Amino acid sequence: MILLFVTSLLVFAAVTTGAYALSARLEAERNPVSLRLRHLRALHSSDASVAYGERPPFLLGLIAVLGGFLPAREGRDALRTGLIRAGYRRGDSVLVFLGSKLLLTVLLPIAGLWVGFATGRPLGNIFLLTVALAVLGFYLPTIFVFIRQQQRHDEILCTLPDSLDLMVVCVEAGLGMGAALQRVAIEMRLASPRLSEELSLVNREMQTGVSRTDALRNLAQRTGVDDVYSLVAMLIQTDRLGTSVADALRAHAESMRTRRRQRAEQLARQASVKLAFPLVLLIFPALLVILLGPSGIQLMKALSSH
Repeated sequence: MILLFVTSLLVFAAVTTGAYALSARLEAERNPVSLRLRHLRALHSSDASVAYGERPPFLLGLIAVLGGFLPAREGRDALRTGLIRAGYRRGDSVLVFLGSKLLLTVLLPIAGLWVGFATGRPLGNIFLLTVALAVLGFYLPTIFVFIRQQQRHDEILCTLPDSLDLMVVCVEAGLGMGAALQRVAIEMRLASPRLSEELSLVNREMQTGVSRTDALRNLAQRTGVDDVYSLVAMLIQTDRLGTSVADALRAHAESMRTRRRQRAEQLARQASVKLAFPLVLLIFPALLVILLGPSGIQLMKALSSH
């Protein structure tokens, strides 16, 4: 009876929320001011590859509708930047992210309730399991986006010195900055698809009329890598002062390669510290059981015989 009541309550809340979000979105679509603002936001969006008016698939659109009612106006820009750095540049990626948090927060506790009542667990344990699953469902998309950010960050950080070497060769061969970026993006497509995509996007932005300074700053903001920020600052300064781009890129690539070697040495020195946790908690107890187990058994037999 309690399971039926809780399930009905959650289903009613989900349906009511979805109906409210859908009605609010339909009302906003009929408003000419909202349509104009949405069009301007699409024109100034950082994703140049997604055209305005492109409809997402049905499932993504439904999740976006469910996530559209959440109050995220204050943190929408920061959330949008975090999703872009994770590789999600769709116009509705923020709404999809928030809708995913909402769905997982509702669906995981419902699944926990069914499992708890099906296995006959106590009501207190079922309540704790439901709360834990709700918290997990709310933070699971955030953890997934954070992992994607770290993967992109590490890949760009590791392959950036090699791409700078290729860029030096292209610039010394007589290619301009745009053509060099396009050529490096093609050559780095197999080694680092994410970096290749970012460099291609910089080239497309410059072709569409964005200044080189703004395109490079957008690259640094999209990636969030400190080495890219320093590279962009160096290229902007070189462009303003009129110095040799090839010499600046060569010196910067050498310094980045040195920092990459230093990071590898630092991780190697930290390996012994990181191994201490599994060594103490996992290996030593098993070793003690193997060494002292037979002696303990013999001691217990000797004491029980008296």
